[in-house]
Parts: sequence; structure tokens; C-alpha cells
Amino acid sequence: MLVHAILNLRITSLRAILIVAILLSASCFGGGNQAPTYIPPSPEQIKAKQERKQLNSQILFSSVSSGSNSKDYLIGPTDLLEVDVYESEKLSDEVRVSSRGFVTLPLVGNIQVDGLTARELEEKYEGLLKSEGYIRNPHVSISIVEYRSKVVDVMGLVNEPGEHELIGRQTILDALADAKGLTDNAGNTIYLSRTNTNGSKESYIIDIDQLLKESGDPQLNMVVQPGDIIFVPEAGNVYVEGAVKSAGSYSIENGSATVSQMISKAGGIASYADQDEVKLIRYHSDGQRQITDLDLESIRNGAIADPVVQDGDAIIVGTDGTKKFFESFRLNLGYGLVGVGYDPPDS
Repeated sequence: MLVHAILNLRITSLRAILIVAILLSASCFGGGNQAPTYIPPSPEQIKAKQERKQLNSQILFSSVSSGSNSKDYLIGPTDLLEVDVYESEKLSDEVRVSSRGFVTLPLVGNIQVDGLTARELEEKYEGLLKSEGYIRNPHVSISIVEYRSKVVDVMGLVNEPGEHELIGRQTILDALADAKGLTDNAGNTIYLSRTNTNGSKESYIIDIDQLLKESGDPQLNMVVQPGDIIFVPEAGNVYVEGAVKSAGSYSIENGSATVSQMISKAGGIASYADQDEVKLIRYHSDGQRQITDLDLESIRNGAIADPVVQDGDAIIVGTDGTKKFFESFRLNLGYGLVGVGYDPPDS
């Protein structure tokens, strides 16, 4: 019995030694869980991060300086209002504006509020309460809890992309500040797309550096409208607009691309395009803008070179006036700004 116990003890000890040896071997040769190797950022990455931090500080400062005012906000469908009647708590309530622009208020029923400011609605409700004999001298306070009817989409490389409420009069810089600024790998160009009430389309390409230098210029720091889409692309992108099948921002793949290749990325030219009216717009580091007129047909035939594009370039393809797909095509070339406008195609 004693011999048997001693043998079992030796076997157990050998097993323990073997397990320890395996674990030590695994840790030595990478089989265990090792802490990830820290790779310090490169000088270029540190510089880019510092520049982006400084740029975001400028965006926030410019936004605060412009000072949007909620008193100017016009109430619209789906907004949530808080109504307080100081003479009676029973008349105080939260109400949602209907899709047709109406709210139902105690005692007075449905009233139209679409397009009114909060102060105008206060006066309107006070007047109804007084004229209908409910309260002799009413005092009403209206506050907007949710600004749902007027939003702008801020997309791309911003820290908080998505829908952002338009409270009063707001500019592009205000919208970027609401989105918490740009990410480290954002490009130096902003694209704004707008559909007007008559169905016409407008697109704007704005140089960020120039925008911050001239933040007080309304042509650059434009007042945004409900439904606007602001897009901040990644660095290394080119914007293709005008008479192409799928206008937008496209990346320069493999480090190099030409004008015709970028147009192909946008689906190619539309049937109403004028191949003689192609413009390559480029901003230089000194703020100067270079505009090069191109002929796609000559590029295809090899008569002229197919220019290599750079980060932040814009390619605008014009329309053929003899093809009545568009009533008009408008190109606005301001300093630091490229604007493209066109009306919807004929039905």
C-alpha cells in the first residue's frame, strides 16, 4: 500500500512539472496571450493630428462667433413644443406638431403653427384665450423641446455624423461644430448638396482653409437650409459633378488617377453632357485656384494628355444646350467656392 501511494505521488508530481514546462514553453514561443506591441505614431501622423485639432478649434470659435439664435426658429411639422399657461397648470402640456403643421391646444382646439416663431405662437394662443373669454389676461410661454422639422445631414469624416437640428439661423461652420468637428483623416474640402423647393439642384465645393480665413463671408460660410447635405470626404478624394451619371466624391486608388478615370468612377458622362465643356478645378497651397478647360473627346483620341488628378480636385462636366434635358446649367466660381446648379430634367 505504501509503495502504491509513493508511485501515485511521483506520477502526480511529474504531471505537474510537465504542465508547468508546457506553459513556460508556450509563453516563450508566442503561444500564450501576449500584450500587443505598441507602435508609436509617425511624425506625419502626429503633425496631421495636431493640425486637425487646431482646425477643429477654429471651427468651434468661428461657430460661436457667428451666434445662431433660436428665437428666429420657425416651427414646423414633427417639432415638440412645451406650452405653459401661468394662470392654469391644467392648460400646460407638451404637444407635437402634426404633419400638416397643426397642434391641438387646451380650450382652443386645433391651430395652425407652421412657420411661426415661438413668440408669435405665444401671442396667438394668448389672443385666443382672451378673445374667447377663458382667461382675462393670459400669460403663455412656448419653448421648443425637439427641433425635428428642420435638420441638416452632416456626413463623412466628422466626429458625430448624422442629422443635426437647425436652431435658428445656422451656417456651414455651425453645422460642422454641431458634428463635433472633423476627424484626423478628413480632407480639406466640403461638399454641400441642396434641393430647392422648385426641384432645382445645387452643389457647392468649398475649400476648408479658405472658409476659415473668410468665415464672415456669406458666400463661403453659407447659411444652411433644411434638407441640405454636408459631406466631408476622406483625404485623397476627387469630386465629380455636373452631367455625369452618379455625381459625388471618389477616392484616388493606387495613389494615382486621371480625369477620364474619375469620370468613369462617376458612372461616365450622361446623355446630355457636352464633352467639350469639362473643367478641372484645383486649389493650391497658397490659396490660388487653377481652372483647366478640357475636351474629353480629344483626351480619348490622344490629342491631349489625360491630366492626373490630385487630392481635393473638382471635375465639372457641362451640359449640351441643344439637348433639352436641362432647362439651365449654372456654374458659380467664387474664391474658395465652386457652385453647380441645374434644373430637373424635362418630363
